[in-house]
This record gives sequence, structure tokens and C-alpha cells, in this order.
Amino acid sequence: QADVIIAGRQFDPHLLGIYTESLFLTQVFISKFVPPLNEVAFSAYARLQHDDGAVARAFVGSARMIMVLALPFYIGLAVTAEPIVLTMMGPKWEEAVPIVRLLALAMPFMTLQVLLSPVCDAIGRPEISVRNGAAGAIILTTAYVVGAQWGAIGLGWAWVIGYPVFLGVGLWRTLPVIGVEANALMRALTPPVFAALGMGAAVSLIAHALPPMAQPIRLAILVASGAAVYLAWLVLFARGMVGEINRTIRGRAQPA
Repeated sequence: QADVIIAGRQFDPHLLGIYTESLFLTQVFISKFVPPLNEVAFSAYARLQHDDGAVARAFVGSARMIMVLALPFYIGLAVTAEPIVLTMMGPKWEEAVPIVRLLALAMPFMTLQVLLSPVCDAIGRPEISVRNGAAGAIILTTAYVVGAQWGAIGLGWAWVIGYPVFLGVGLWRTLPVIGVEANALMRALTPPVFAALGMGAAVSLIAHALPPMAQPIRLAILVASGAAVYLAWLVLFARGMVGEINRTIRGRAQPA
């Protein structure tokens, strides 16, 4: 919460409200869906802790599955920020649109970062999580202090710049400990990354092509279009990954 504390000291109540509401909107996925998934992952890692190869495979698979869900949400939020804000929050919150866009772009890095602690803790290396947390406190607080000098937009840019750096440090410390090669993680995440970026580009083009209309209708069209493009991309270019995820889900759904 360092960013909110810094914003509270430097922003007027109106700008602080704009920033905190933007933060709330962009963190819906990571606050509601990631924690229960991390709890399940922690149990799995703990059972596999004496098999380094199994832990590595489990982490890569878990990260891929979560990012397959998270990336379209965040990229979609970034490219549809205006109709989402105007539909869900009303015209008086229009100032939040550029802030939501920036924060949404930072959230994939934050999501991947929060997946690191459970695996470190489960294999008996909690000190890695502590060191990562200390590094994050320094990196992010510095970014927030600097960014806040340019208002809420500057604070948004602090997220965009600070979180990739924080994630890089976290991966540098964590991956060797859990036996994951950086290239293996990159290969696992490349399909959903490209699918989400392709979806974002398509939705942006559609948004510019649409005539003026009510924001809820615009939002519905863009969400439906984005979902169709994302799924089509995965089926066309990452069919093997889709099949593997489907088999994993079916396997977990079967009773023991």
C-alpha cells in the first residue's frame, strides 16, 4: 500500500479517489481469483517438494494456466478502459480512464510475481520470498515516490516501469531454486502473450471502427469480439497448449 500512502500525502481528495478507484478496478482479478489458485498450488508444490523436476513442471503449468486467464482480462481492460469506466462508474469518473489503462498494463507482471511466493514457501525456502519482498519494497516505493511527482498518471507509469523490474529480480532469485529455466517459462507463456496482444490489437481496431453508440452496447461488442479473437488465436496457433490445459482441468475435476 505504499502507493496509496504516498498518493494520500501528495494528492487532493479528488485525485486520490480517482487513483484508488482505478486501482480497485484493475486489481479485481488478482485479488479475487489468484489467491484461491495460489492456495491450491501451494498444496501441490508441498506434495512434490522432494521431486525438483515435478515442482518445476507444476510451477510452469500453473503459471501458464493462470496467465491464460489473466492476460486477456488485463489487455482487454487496457483497450476498453473508456467504455468500462463510463459504464461501471459513470461519466464523472472519466479521468480514471488513462490511469486504468496504465495499471492494467502493469498487472500481468504483478500477477506473475505473486505466483513466486507459494512455490518458495512450499519447498521450504521462505527466505527467498522475504528477500523478494524486501527488493520489491525498495524498487516499488522508489518508483512511486518519483512517479507521484507527476500526479496519478505518473503513479500509473511507476507501476508500468517498477513492476517489470521487481518481477525480473524475483524470477532471478526464484527460478534457479525451483529448477525452472527462464527459457522454459518464456516458452510456456509466449502463446497466451501473443494471443492477448493480438486480441488487444483487434479490439482497438474494432473500437475505432464502431460508430457512436451507448457505452454499454459498445462495451458488449468489444468484449464479445475480444473473447472470440482470443479463443480463435489460441485454437489456431496454440492448439497443443489448449489441449494440455483441457486435460489438466479434466484430470483435476475427476474424483480421487
